[in-house]
Amino acid sequence: MKSVKINFIASVNDDSIDEIKVIAKKLESLGCSISNVLTISGIITGSTTSNVSLDDLKIDGIKNIEPDRTVKALTK
Repeated sequence: MKSVKINFIASVNDDSIDEIKVIAKKLESLGCSISNVLTISGIITGSTTSNVSLDDLKIDGIKNIEPDRTVKALTK
């Protein structure tokens, strides 16, 4: 089965924001490609393959992780 790229957004626990770069490195060690580490807002964006469950990426320090989706504005 061919793997598919999955983009994700992860939010870091408030008490772990000082460790956000370490958390991003841990995600990389699990096979993720990290796009952005937003230290002030506590957000990490990146991608992984469909071979890895996003639940498996909810490591210590991650509050929430979900697929990144394109949102289209409503127009008239």
